[in-house]
Amino acid sequence: MKPGYSFKAILIRGIWAAVLICAISGCGGSDKRPMYVKVTIDTSPESGAFVLMDGYDRGTTPVEISDIEPGGYEVVLHQDRYKRKIAAINVTQEPVQSFTVEMEPLLGSFSVTSNPPEAEVFLNGEPIGKTPILQKMLQVGPYTYEIKHPDYYPVTSDIVMEENFNLLYNHDLRPIEARLTVLSRPSSASIWLNNIYQPLTTPAELVLRPGRYLVSVHTDGYMQADEMIVLEANEPQTVQLEMEPGNVPQGMVLIPAGKFTMGSGVHASDERPIRELDLKDFYIDRFEVTNQAFKNFSPGYKYIEGQDNYPAVGISWTEAGRYCASLGKRLPTEAEWEKAARGTDARVYPWGDIFSPQMSNTVEAELGLPVRVGYFYATPSAYGCMDMSGNVYEWVSDWYDAYPGNNDITKDYGQIFRVLRGGSYITEKFEVRTSARHFDRMDAERKDYGCRCAMDARE
Repeated sequence: MKPGYSFKAILIRGIWAAVLICAISGCGGSDKRPMYVKVTIDTSPESGAFVLMDGYDRGTTPVEISDIEPGGYEVVLHQDRYKRKIAAINVTQEPVQSFTVEMEPLLGSFSVTSNPPEAEVFLNGEPIGKTPILQKMLQVGPYTYEIKHPDYYPVTSDIVMEENFNLLYNHDLRPIEARLTVLSRPSSASIWLNNIYQPLTTPAELVLRPGRYLVSVHTDGYMQADEMIVLEANEPQTVQLEMEPGNVPQGMVLIPAGKFTMGSGVHASDERPIRELDLKDFYIDRFEVTNQAFKNFSPGYKYIEGQDNYPAVGISWTEAGRYCASLGKRLPTEAEWEKAARGTDARVYPWGDIFSPQMSNTVEAELGLPVRVGYFYATPSAYGCMDMSGNVYEWVSDWYDAYPGNNDITKDYGQIFRVLRGGSYITEKFEVRTSARHFDRMDAERKDYGCRCAMDARE
């Protein structure tokens, strides 16, 4: 120890020196640099979300951020077709870290049905099931869907799904046309489909929509032959019709000469008395006169498009007579009409004595409108005449008068009204009996008044 220095003084000097050295060298960490880590943020199920983190726009996912200190952060993400998402992440001291945020899609519902059902549905080219598909949840955005069904044309459509939309689509699928080959014996016969003339002769192939068809063929010197067929979608079918020799005009049937029972003794008073009549043979139309046929006679006549083979309606007795005369025909007499309708066995209805709503177009059938002629092909009269019960009333040539032997007196009898027969789609089964009579003024043009023609048989 040097002279003049005490131990205490030396200790104090040492402490101050240490303090000075520590201050110069940075002892105590007052100048320590912060730690930074590298963070990657991505989104699922797809990238591309805008990232806002710590108040700064960080770009779109996947985004790499290199200047992040450890700690907790709130990340705000915006992405088209997804809900806005706020996610909390905790950054540790690991030098490289990654976070994937699950985004919740914006959704709407998609439903599709078809007629017929069981059609396969493809969404953006991928199968998603068969119709009906109900409330399938889809993320918002554009889509293309396609419907496919065997024997029907496919349907393709574009849609745009919006948030919370409920899109519903129904499709009546258009069937692929059927192919019908019509043959006849003898050949080279003219062809009618549902009583509409086709500018073809047998043998012929027709491309037709699926459905029910009455196929008719006729050639001079033979009687018309018919067959009802049902064509399915995309189906090839062949029909061959045999025509019997005869000189019956096309579209007519021969009612042979002979006796039949006319009238009724148990129904309306104007049908009495029941009696037996003997008529000469005659021809009568198998079907009611159609819209198309009547328009050919009267160009000003109007009807609903697509109803060419429906019965012509709103026709007066005078117009009906003129139409028949234009073809070299006439209105049938009341007796002729009744014989053609009921045959020789005194039928109550053209098909027999039992009524059924499925047998003719009356109120009981609940159709409410006329149907195409021959629609009730399964219930013809004994001679093959169609729609002689229901559909539309048919004018006959007679005045409404009492039958011989009927002594009832009514102001309606006499040369005042003309007779109509057969009832209509707005009458009940009582009015469509083969013996039932209806009458009206000659100029009456009611919506359910039509006609059919007759002709004297050729010698």
